[in-house]
Amino acid sequence: MQETMIPMLQFTVGPLERPTSLAGALRHFGISATLRRRLKHNGSCAVNGAPALLKDLVREGDRITVNLSINQHISPCPIPLDIAYEDAYLLVVNKPAGLLMHPTAAVRQNTLANAVAFHYHESGQQSSYHPMHRLDKNTSGLCLIAKAPHIQYAFDRKKSFYHRTYLAISEGRFPAKTAHISCPIGRCSDSIIKRRTCDNGKEAVSDFTRLAAADNCSLLSITLHTGRTHQIRVHSAYLGCPLAGDDLYGGHRTLLTRQALHAGKIEFIHPVTGNRLTVNSPLPTDIKHIIDKFGWNDIVHDYI
Repeated sequence: MQETMIPMLQFTVGPLERPTSLAGALRHFGISATLRRRLKHNGSCAVNGAPALLKDLVREGDRITVNLSINQHISPCPIPLDIAYEDAYLLVVNKPAGLLMHPTAAVRQNTLANAVAFHYHESGQQSSYHPMHRLDKNTSGLCLIAKAPHIQYAFDRKKSFYHRTYLAISEGRFPAKTAHISCPIGRCSDSIIKRRTCDNGKEAVSDFTRLAAADNCSLLSITLHTGRTHQIRVHSAYLGCPLAGDDLYGGHRTLLTRQALHAGKIEFIHPVTGNRLTVNSPLPTDIKHIIDKFGWNDIVHDYI
């Protein structure tokens, strides 16, 4: 485990109506209370290049630099990384099916986190790993990663536009052209993995669109408004159309040997630049094979 000092933020103080402390300026620029507390013990601040305390007053035009010391728990592993977008603040990668997002007690290497850590190391970046959402191990597609904690926090603080669109293949004929599902999700009492719909679960909202259908399966586009574990898989099963290949929730492995789910598009307002960005991901081979089989290529092209 290596301790690294990460330059997390630089900004210039604008016009002030009244005397303001450094802590107040940090709050204004999106440094959360949790991060401000961490700065007292594991970080440093400078005003115009000189060390400063959070209680010190700042003036208009002062240049503030914030550094935070973090413990790098993730060891770099030379795993191929498919980068769909990258700048100084954000990284969007295309995760293949079969790759875990994070190390676990049983798997310490060969995860997406290890691959990103290797990319940072090879490119000389003093950045950290803060996924904005998670994909199940056997779900493929786009993952948005903040390179510093305050960037992750900025999405919530600014309530930035942030939409994820998935393509999926469900079993059977999906019952409606569109479906808005607002059904809470909680953990199954007899499993640490499986989830279910339940009145006392956490809010879960999904929008389904049926793009095409055959006798035994349907092509779906799903937009998530919340990010619960297994949300699309649980909501699909709740509607009586589990995802193809998803035997945990009632699907069969005839068409596919993993859940037929791909995170194909991310749209968001950049928390620093304010630009609206759209990032797309091509279909993986196993799902594309099914799309080709049913002649749905032109339909898919309009959605990712």
